[in-house]
Order: sequence, then structure tokens, then C-alpha cells
Amino acid sequence: MTAADHMAAFLARQLRQRVDFDALAGAADAGDSSLPTSPRRRRILADAARTLAHRGLATLPKGSDGWDYSADPPLPRWVKRPPAARQPRRQHATRAYVEQLHFATTLRLTADDHALLGPINALLRDHPDAEIVPVADRSYELYGDEKRLKNIERHHLVTKELLDLTVHLRARPTPAPLAMYELGPAPWLLIVENTAAFTSLRDILGTWPDRSQVGWLGFGQGDHLIASLPTAQASFRERDHFVDTLLLYADLDLEGLCCAQKASERARAVGLPPLQPAAGLYQALLTRPPRTHPPVDAVDAHVAATWLPPHLAAPVTQLLSDGLVLRHEALPLPQLRSLFVPDTPLLPQILGSALPVTQAISQLSPQSELVPRGPST
Repeated sequence: MTAADHMAAFLARQLRQRVDFDALAGAADAGDSSLPTSPRRRRILADAARTLAHRGLATLPKGSDGWDYSADPPLPRWVKRPPAARQPRRQHATRAYVEQLHFATTLRLTADDHALLGPINALLRDHPDAEIVPVADRSYELYGDEKRLKNIERHHLVTKELLDLTVHLRARPTPAPLAMYELGPAPWLLIVENTAAFTSLRDILGTWPDRSQVGWLGFGQGDHLIASLPTAQASFRERDHFVDTLLLYADLDLEGLCCAQKASERARAVGLPPLQPAAGLYQALLTRPPRTHPPVDAVDAHVAATWLPPHLAAPVTQLLSDGLVLRHEALPLPQLRSLFVPDTPLLPQILGSALPVTQAISQLSPQSELVPRGPST
């Protein structure tokens, strides 16, 4: 190997673009033990530098400052490796999509997008009228993974309304069912988000003297409640027991109120009655001792409380802004039971529009006289 070959091999291993010529000379010396003592060493190194430049492996300095003129011939002080050639941008192979997925040919999609759409395209091509099945079933069929489409509703193609579960995937979501108990034939459903309050209300409503006044009692909270609301319709159909009033009793904190708003939107979207607050229960809860909690921004508190009727929204906004919350446990079974008067229609009492409930609330200690309890969470 020549001096230029040794220099080229050394240069190829460097990461920096600019390389000192002394290092290249050292590589040439290491490759030829006779070179360090050769009287022609400087000439050999100069010729090797020109050879590197001729091969396109290095760029020599253009200005005089880049050269060593202390002897003849001059040697470069450094050389530059040529910039790495840019790899051509990888283009996705042209794909043929069925008419239902025509949008895929007009958008710049990622490799993951194409990986998602490929099996869907094959499904629509081969079985355009496939039976609509649970999303998990379709996910396993198309991708060999039942969880591949678990959060497909959040995919950007779905949120942009380009990809549709029913039209394109021939699938439907199957959320866990809402826990519901048919306590009587009345056309209403009260959903409770706390297990203690749910159990207490089940005891109270389950022993109500006039069974015709009692309807459904459900349990659900957070994201599960929002996702499971549509399943209530199946229970209504199976029992031939439909409702015209849908109520929710949640904690009076930011999370509970935000969940209530999202659940209300979900109910409207799936054709259920509007989700109303169980105002009678909230009126009573507001008389109970609150517990401390990190304060909520006044604007956020106001927005969250708009789901409540105005006479409840104002004190709840103040409550949250003051760093207080009210959880269901603040209204325990004995006080909860005392709210309801058996010889008065039940639903108006839950809705807070019956006089006996107002009278019962007046017998409870007002919140203003109570000291906040409990640790901050």
C-alpha cells in the first residue's frame, strides 16, 4: 500500500470533517516503517495529499494560511473530508387504495399510517360488505393483535373524520358495560360515581314504599362512565324499560364536574336523554363539611360548574376556588336517608324540586358553620 492508501484508510475512519495533516502523515509513517527516515518523506507526503484530492477523498486548503511553507514542497496543515452524500429521501411505494380510502393518495402519510391502512384496504377490497364486528375482533383479524386498534378513536385519521370505524373498519367499539340495576319501572336512571353513595342509595331506593316511583340505578365514574354510557341503551331494550330522564350524582370536585360535562356530551351523541345533575342530592351535599384540596383557578372552576343549575354553580365555583371539595362520603347514609320523604313523589326529590327535600336540608348543619376537614390531596 502506498502512503496515499494508508492516509485514505485513516481518513475513512474519522468522524470530523476537518483532519490535521500531521495525523495523516502519522498514518503513512505507521504503514511504512521506512518512511519516517526517508529523505524523500516530505515529497512522498505532498504527492499523497494531491492523490487524495485527485481521488475526491479530501479537499486541500485554498488559502496560504492552510499550508506549511517551512520546507519544500509545502504541505497542507489540514485536509477536509468531502461531505457525506445525502441519502435520497425514501419514497413510499405507490399504493393502490380502494375508493373508500382515496384520501390516502392525496395526503402525506407516515409509514405507520400506511401500515394501519394496508390491511383495511385489503378488507374493503375483498369484503366491502363485511359484517360489523367488535373492534377487538377486527383488530385480531387484520393485524394478529387484538389490542392494535384499542385506541383507534384517538388516531388522527379518525379525529379528522377521514377514517371511520363503521364505514372503513366494519367494526364497532365494545366498551365495558355500565353497571345498572333495575329497581323499579319508573322511566329514569340515576348514575352514581362513588361506591359508598351507590350502596346507600341502593338500600334507600330498594325499600321505597311505592315501587312504581323507582327507576334504574347505575354506577360509573371517570373515563369508564363516558365510554360505557352507550351500553345503557342495550339494557333498556332488553328489559323493554326505557328512560326519559338521565341523572348523575358525582363528587363536587373538578374531576367529577369535568367528567359530568363529558358524559353529558357523550349521552347526547348517542341519543340518550340529556344528563342532568341530581340537584336535590347536591343541595344536601353543599350543607356538609368540605375537605381541603389544592385550589382551582377561578375560571376553570366556573367553567366546570356550568353543568350545574345556577343556584348550585355559584357556591360550587366558590368552593373549588377556595381550595375545598365535597365528596359523597360527606353525606353519609343516615343523612342521605333523611332527605327522602316516602309519601312524596321520589323523582322531584332527587331533582331538587320538591319542598320536603328543602325542608329536610334545612335540618342539616349549614356548610358555613362547619370547619373544613380532611387532609389536602
